[in-house]
Amino acid sequence: MKENKSNFKKFFQSIFKIFFYTLFKLKHGKIVFDEKIQSKLYKEENVSFENKNITLVYSIFFSSYSRLYTDRIHDTAIIKDNLLIDKPSFQLRNNVNDDVTKNIVLKNGTPYIMRRLNGTILSLLTGGGGNDNFFHWLFDVLPRIGITERKINLKEIDYYLCPNLNKWQLETLNLLGIKKKQCLSSVKYRHIKSDQIIVTTHPWQISKDVLKDIENLPIWISEWLKKKFLSHKSYKDLPKKFYIDRSDSKSNLKNFRYIINENELKSFLKDKGFEFVRLSELSFPEEIKIFNGAETVVGLQGAGLTNLIWSNNKTKIIELRSNLTNKLYENLAKDNKINFDKLESAPKDHVIADHYGSIEVDIKKLEEII
Repeated sequence: MKENKSNFKKFFQSIFKIFFYTLFKLKHGKIVFDEKIQSKLYKEENVSFENKNITLVYSIFFSSYSRLYTDRIHDTAIIKDNLLIDKPSFQLRNNVNDDVTKNIVLKNGTPYIMRRLNGTILSLLTGGGGNDNFFHWLFDVLPRIGITERKINLKEIDYYLCPNLNKWQLETLNLLGIKKKQCLSSVKYRHIKSDQIIVTTHPWQISKDVLKDIENLPIWISEWLKKKFLSHKSYKDLPKKFYIDRSDSKSNLKNFRYIINENELKSFLKDKGFEFVRLSELSFPEEIKIFNGAETVVGLQGAGLTNLIWSNNKTKIIELRSNLTNKLYENLAKDNKINFDKLESAPKDHVIADHYGSIEVDIKKLEEII
């Protein structure tokens, strides 16, 4: 009986989806891709950054009287006169930008109410990672502003289309001088039309090898972030030696990435004078301050360690991680001349990706490192 109800529900949902998509196709028209006329649909300008003895070149795309549609996870389409524009659109498959012919709008159209906005919009969309992940917000989303300001005065930007707009994300934008009324969340603005839409290429995903790229982040991004934010650090008195408490982290709560013997670890660290800090309970300026003034930081591999870029050269960062995970934070620390050490452990179970899996920390080895 339950199975029949489930099948009926799926059937009804399928019929409703087809009706819904058809309705919006009739309203907004069918989207097509024509390779021959792409150059007529947008203007492209380049900017460059020096990075470790090489020059990185980024593109900025300008499309007038265009539409933007996003599913907020994998696909974002820039559309002019119902023609899909290749270069500023993206369609992520296995974390890599695939061929534009895979973009979902060619199949499903733009099944969302369109909002019309006057002025110029800078899209900061970057895929699902930018929605609420601290690392991706700082290294995927915000640097698009840094790329854009190399070419145009940001006073010419009327709106910033962001993956999401929670409290700490708004804090970062405010510190950049961007007013709240200029910030649009893709949660609400999934389908928009504007006088001009600006899009940049990805700040660090330069090749088709995502692992290689994420382990070799362009140093200009860290330098740009520090230039923009370090002066805004809090003056609050915060711990000098602390352990990053991830008990409120989504990956921890879902048992994707956690420390099996964390109680033992915390007891050991407490005896060594460490305090336990939930970064989610700090303001963004406080996060900058606590890392900038820290003597020693211990933490499980995760987005919170992105804050190591604020640290001074006397701070010691100790990353606890699976021996399967990437060297993102290790290399980020090296590039920023931060004192870094790691303690690796083989994952015990539940490995759904290289950076997930529960680990058991060897307390004796940690004592040697500290």
